[in-house]
Amino acid sequence: MYEAYWKLKQKPFTQRQDPARFYRSKSHQTALLRLKYALDNLAGPGLILGASGTGKTGLVKLLMADHKDLQPLIHIVFPALSPDDLLRLVAREIATFAAVSPVISTGNDGVLCEILTSLRRLSNKGHRTLLCFDDAHLLSEEALLHVVQPLLNLAESEEHAMLAMLLVGQPVLSAKIRKLHQISERIAVTTALTGFTATETADYVRNSLLQSGGRAEIFSGDALQRLFEITAGNPRRINRLSDMALLVGFAEQLGQITVGQIDAVSAELMPAAA
Repeated sequence: MYEAYWKLKQKPFTQRQDPARFYRSKSHQTALLRLKYALDNLAGPGLILGASGTGKTGLVKLLMADHKDLQPLIHIVFPALSPDDLLRLVAREIATFAAVSPVISTGNDGVLCEILTSLRRLSNKGHRTLLCFDDAHLLSEEALLHVVQPLLNLAESEEHAMLAMLLVGQPVLSAKIRKLHQISERIAVTTALTGFTATETADYVRNSLLQSGGRAEIFSGDALQRLFEITAGNPRRINRLSDMALLVGFAEQLGQITVGQIDAVSAELMPAAA
């Protein structure tokens, strides 16, 4: 709606996770390097922690884009299932990529055997499967013990399973994992994502505008500082407020987004963004 007014080729601030436009803050770049090391060396599962909106899922997609040998990605986005249902979901997803028959076993031992068969088939084709549990803080203790742990056992004991794992969730996940020594002792790397700094917030906004064909100065310096103060550098909140500020600026036929527009849209959006 506002793209033509601001002379943009596309919307600069969206919630879509595009690896090509992922902003590598210091926090994200550190996390990426640590995760790459763990995966390259088959050191064990990685733990990605961060508050909502800090870019955890985007980091996983960037990792996949940079790590072409990690295919396929089995992305479990809603893990709050019973252990039996969760294990069968994992088995069905892997079987689909491996082009084998759907899961038919009833007991968990049988399901694990089918998972192993699928992983071996993928490995024989030169694939190393990455299993990612998103929102892993929603995993119950039973799911951690009866799904995650057996899969870790399988990955460690079967040379041809070629399974890597990521547990991605909010900071409370760390406390859950620490209670389960049989899992916590296997975590190869733990990395915590934080919000952007004030400098990174300004750089992110300006780069997003430039990548979309616009001017870097659409937001005033004071507006960028205010944006950082209100959002605490949270990428999702920055996107929401910046997008709406551009819409308000278009509606009011402004030449630049100032502190006034940032304050106005934050009063409307921040309760929903928090």
